[in-house]
Amino acid sequence: MRARCRIDKVISIMMSEESLICCIAGKDIMKVVEKDFGQLPDGEVVTAFTLENIKHTQITAISYGATWQSFSVERDGVKQELLVQFDDLAAYLDNPFHFGNTIGRVGGRLSKTDYDINGAHFTLTPNDHGNVLHSGINGFDAVNWHGEARNLGTAAEINFTRTFDDEFAGQLAAQVTYRLDDEDRLDIIFSGVSTENTLFNPMTHVYFNLVGKDQDISQHKLQIASRQHLEVDNHAIPTGNLIDNQNTKFDFAHLHALGQEHYDDAWVLDPSRQGEGVRLTSPDESLTLTVDSDRNGAVVFTANPDDSSDIKTALAIEMQTLPDAVNHEGFGDIVLPANETKTYTVTYQIKKSEDK
Repeated sequence: MRARCRIDKVISIMMSEESLICCIAGKDIMKVVEKDFGQLPDGEVVTAFTLENIKHTQITAISYGATWQSFSVERDGVKQELLVQFDDLAAYLDNPFHFGNTIGRVGGRLSKTDYDINGAHFTLTPNDHGNVLHSGINGFDAVNWHGEARNLGTAAEINFTRTFDDEFAGQLAAQVTYRLDDEDRLDIIFSGVSTENTLFNPMTHVYFNLVGKDQDISQHKLQIASRQHLEVDNHAIPTGNLIDNQNTKFDFAHLHALGQEHYDDAWVLDPSRQGEGVRLTSPDESLTLTVDSDRNGAVVFTANPDDSSDIKTALAIEMQTLPDAVNHEGFGDIVLPANETKTYTVTYQIKKSEDK
């Protein structure tokens, strides 16, 4: 286990076996902990990085898949986990639901396998009914990233970097940053630059349950700032049509319970919205998670990772440019021109009723 603190004006440093606490003029600031999470079959070490703020809110991300492994808050002195997650590496190596994974180069489904992006031609291997899901065999989620963490005082961040040379055109230098501050705000920042014209639409495949693991999420309340959703075919591939939400099961203009409906769908975020794109609350509204993005889509997926019943126990919220955008005019631009850096940010904010 390695613990780190990096800040310009550290007055004193106190290290314990489990964490490193930095103080500025006697005031506690962010904690940063780095430790081994396990080993891959080839012996490569997977590292877990944990950030903790002054409210004892913690996030952990592991280097395998640049995966968001944990997000917890403290309530009445008790830690409460907000993610559906695993505590051992073996589960992440056999993770068909992609719990917590960074997905890229392109998240969601692509309806074609052959592409010519302004002269850069490439062919992708299909992995889902002849289509490409979550970039297929080229995914960000199945490799070990290089990671570093640093303390910024009132915030701290984890930086993962990796260069990808795969079926997509160009050699892609990618970076994923998790940044937690003292106001319980988490930014996840994706950045990429490629040697050739390519596609870039990464996202975090994170699942939430605000009342606890294996608990029914049907009474969680959801609000999405959206007027339309994508029409899809029987393989969940967008047809290119946008459907109005009003008076359908897709209408989450106002906060209300999820109910028993199953969702694996994409909403078009309202570009003129005032406030966040997505709001999720616990049934009693004592916990509120808001999620916002600088891109135009929100995918919501309800699941039960055990597949043992019809009760849904996990809710994925995936913020990205609309799925299959490269194949539909008006869905958004996911082309990354050669030697140009693109950066996207998704912001998560957790609020507790006792903080009001």
